[in-house]
Amino acid sequence: MIINTDGMRQIETDSGIPVSDLMEHAGTALSEALKAVISRDENILILIGSGNNGGDGSVIARLLKDEYQCRIVPVCGSPKTDAAKAAWRKVPRRMKAAYKNIEEEIANADVIVDAVYGFGYHGNLIGEVRKIFRLVNSSSARIYSVDINSGAEADTGYYDRDAIRSDVTFALDCYKPFHMLRKDHHLFRNVQLLDLSLPHEIVSPYHEMNEEVFFENYPRRPEDAYKGTYGHTMICGGCYGMAGAVMLNITGAKTVGAPYIETALPESIYTIAALKHTTAVYHPFGYNTAQDVVADTLTRASAAAFGSGAVYMERKKECMDLILQNSRGPVVLDAEALRMFVHNTYLLRFVKCPVIMTPHIGEFAALINHPAETVERHRMEYASCFAKENNVILVLKGPNTIVVSPAGDIYINQSGNEALAQAGSGDVLCGMIAGMCTIVKDVYKAVTMAVWLHGYLADLGREEYAAETFDLESFPAIMNRLLKKHGY
Repeated sequence: MIINTDGMRQIETDSGIPVSDLMEHAGTALSEALKAVISRDENILILIGSGNNGGDGSVIARLLKDEYQCRIVPVCGSPKTDAAKAAWRKVPRRMKAAYKNIEEEIANADVIVDAVYGFGYHGNLIGEVRKIFRLVNSSSARIYSVDINSGAEADTGYYDRDAIRSDVTFALDCYKPFHMLRKDHHLFRNVQLLDLSLPHEIVSPYHEMNEEVFFENYPRRPEDAYKGTYGHTMICGGCYGMAGAVMLNITGAKTVGAPYIETALPESIYTIAALKHTTAVYHPFGYNTAQDVVADTLTRASAAAFGSGAVYMERKKECMDLILQNSRGPVVLDAEALRMFVHNTYLLRFVKCPVIMTPHIGEFAALINHPAETVERHRMEYASCFAKENNVILVLKGPNTIVVSPAGDIYINQSGNEALAQAGSGDVLCGMIAGMCTIVKDVYKAVTMAVWLHGYLADLGREEYAAETFDLESFPAIMNRLLKKHGY
């Protein structure tokens, strides 16, 4: 289960277990996990804060006292909560190191346990704490963080540049959004979930996707299926010099099994596209026929995609407006379509069909008129706010792509790898989303399935391709192997 800070507090409250007992449960689970990876001849240093996360550290120290060489130092002054004070008093005096000797303690440590800040931390590090964290990060010790790496926020993915960097972070009871964003912050190498056996009756807004869940929702074609059983997928975009974008849209739609693909595109690239993909139905248009052709194609569309490679496309604004105002199904807006909404996002409020926007960080920063660096460090907040204010499903692409809905649903993708860091990857994803929205009627579910599959096929593809030479056009073949594995 993935839960945010408020949800975790609610789980703890609903459990009915006193804070001091929760601290004992956490400290016991943590000490057992540590015993599996440390040896008795190693020097162990536990750094604690003044809150309940520091209390967990005190419990760890007490439970290690008889078998391990363990020292403990408060980094932020004396414990402040009642439970943390009680846990601190139970730590033998011989284990408590003086704060003034902390640099020496860090230098002598083989293992450092980071129990300074917990999931309630926000903001930036200050004063001496920053100096200490820098010493920890530059040490040769193995580092283990309790729940959240100190200096990072649990919900947002924001982290101070000097936040603790660990070898392993032990997530307590539930994963937090922070744990799902590892590819963005790289603050830990591995995360290990420790079960505290708390009841999870709360409903989490965070969705999860994996191979099992995907195939629970991916439909099997009935025996009496025909080419129009699931409807038509419409793709519109491209221009002279950018024919490849539309062709990759088609590749994406074919990958997910969209059975009937109709493509409205400029006459200048029709021949190129038709030679590449022979099963798509094409509707070429010129400057004077663009709107009529797009309008006619749209009448049959169950889902549509617009914008890939459309930089110099004839009548692109008119075509996009026509699609958004008349589509009967969801519309995926990509690339040039996103650029056309810069300074005009208020227009999205007048659109009645479901809209899916697929920006990368740079495109999203332009949409909301914020510096890309700021957006990168506050992706969750900005993405959730934008989706709600503009009534769209936002697919914010990145190492851990985020999918947020206007209702507050959140999906943080875990699949994918550096092989997707190439031109055209987003075009394939755009087509996959449109195709999936054609065959899976729950729009948000369809989007999360497509995003997960896009990354997962790249993961499977790495068994054959190097990241540097990964072939995006191999997606349909990789998908075929995956489908056969599941008996399709």
